[in-house]
Amino acid sequence: MRYFGVEEANRLIPLLTHTFSVVRPRVERVHAIVRELEALQGTGTEPERMTSLREERDVLIEQIHTELEHFQELGVEVKAADGLVDFRALKAGRPVLLCWRYGEPEVAHWHELEGGFAGRQPIVHAHDFAPSYLS
Repeated sequence: MRYFGVEEANRLIPLLTHTFSVVRPRVERVHAIVRELEALQGTGTEPERMTSLREERDVLIEQIHTELEHFQELGVEVKAADGLVDFRALKAGRPVLLCWRYGEPEVAHWHELEGGFAGRQPIVHAHDFAPSYLS
């Protein structure tokens, strides 16, 4: 299992920010298509329109997946395609998650493995989290 130090996680923020700036409009478009498909259900809309929307949705989902899978290969856990990620880390020898959300300038929060976003706590001292072999 891969663990990140705070410094190492922060070095990925520019790349994450750029990637999510590309992905987020695609995610928004997928949501819009899903809402439109739901609204068109049972309205007698021509099948070609529904097929076209489904194909566009599927292409966008594949593009989103392709953009984000590189981070998963690095050990970054993408929690939401609109820009929420976790980095596994060690704090006092126990596994926790460093947490970053699109728009934040750095990794400044962490939470317990089961705590989720609602359990985020500020990082007081970056050195409380063990650096990885790449830090």
